[in-house]
Amino acid sequence: RGLEIGDTASACWCLNSRSYNLFHVGRALDSIQEELEATIQVMTQLKQDESLLQIINLRTTVKKLRGIDSEAGDKIWDSMLTTAASNDDFSLSSLVNVMKLEVFVFYQEWKDAIDLVRKAGNVRLFLPSFFVSVRYTFLEALTYLKAAESASGWKKRQMKKCA
Repeated sequence: RGLEIGDTASACWCLNSRSYNLFHVGRALDSIQEELEATIQVMTQLKQDESLLQIINLRTTVKKLRGIDSEAGDKIWDSMLTTAASNDDFSLSSLVNVMKLEVFVFYQEWKDAIDLVRKAGNVRLFLPSFFVSVRYTFLEALTYLKAAESASGWKKRQMKKCA
């Protein structure tokens, strides 16, 4: 109903939620990317910058998982994190970090994953939805368990405790 009554912010929020849900339920990445490209055009036209950044974050993740423009994706994420930091936008930085962690875990880049988890802190406080928070918890636990495998003694116990 958002567009029907002129509430473009709510309409874009719904579109944003739908896009992330498609990703998390396992829809084919090429199909998601096509839809995200169309979504970006709509959000740009409607001047919904906050929702647009979240969709660009998701598109960056999808492209990295597909092996497309990996270096460009890193630059986009760095730029988004810089923007988020300068605007004290903890929600955006948290969402970017969740999606980065998603890619690190998928590609089994465990050192990068553990570095990100430690640097990002407790991002759950700022995530826009319950599901994304749960997903982050799952990815964080996988990261700590993997880090514990290569640790020894006290550090191993500490990593398992974090998981």
